[in-house]
Formats: sequence, C-alpha cells, structure tokens
Amino acid sequence: MEELEVQSILQQQAADRAKKFQMERHSELEADKRSAQMVKEEEDEFQRYADAVIETAKERGRPVGPLIKAKNAGAGGGNGPIFEGKSNLRPSYQANDAYGNQLPRFANGAAKRVNELSSTSKRLGFVW
Repeated sequence: MEELEVQSILQQQAADRAKKFQMERHSELEADKRSAQMVKEEEDEFQRYADAVIETAKERGRPVGPLIKAKNAGAGGGNGPIFEGKSNLRPSYQANDAYGNQLPRFANGAAKRVNELSSTSKRLGFVW
C-alpha cells in the first residue's frame, strides 16, 4: 500500500513539473511575441522618422547617402546578414583570433587567413 502512495505522489510531482514547464515556456513565447511586436513598431516609427529627415535633407540640398545607408541598415549595427525571423537584426561577427575585432563586410586578406586557420568546416561536417 505504501509503495502505491509513493508512486502516486511521484507521478503527481512529475505531472506538476511538466505543467509548470509548459506554463513557463508559454509565457516565454508570449514575451517573445510582445518583444518582436514592440521591435516592429519601433522600426516602423524609425522608418517614418528617417523618411521625413531624408526629405528635409533633400529639400535643403544636403547629401542623403549616409542617411539612406543608416535607414536601411537594420537593427544591431553589425556587418552580417539581416535575420528576417529575428526582428530584422543584423548581427556582428567577431574574428576568430585573440583580438576579437568585428569582421568586415568584404573578404580581405586578414579574413581569409583567419578562415584558413580555423577548422570549422571539419567540425561541422561539410564535405566541400
């Protein structure tokens, strides 16, 4: 009889843990959705503001190239590609060396040397 009570208590605890985990996961997903919505609203507001600033600069005969570049850069300030699923973030990629500088947008000699030194393709299982 005592074994059945212990087993029932353990099953109840496991069910409670599973339910708690699901509730936490659901709340995390809801928070992520709210955060993504806020980022989208901020990006829309920034785009409207940037368009107004660019129009004003054009009317005054100012150069608008840097403004257009800043408007279209994407959030994050990095040199990487824009991640569509991650609120249009543009991440920064760090070099694989002791300095950890941000990698440039173009492949120069230093970037090629770093890629030659790293064995990432072997670790990830790529065949080319």
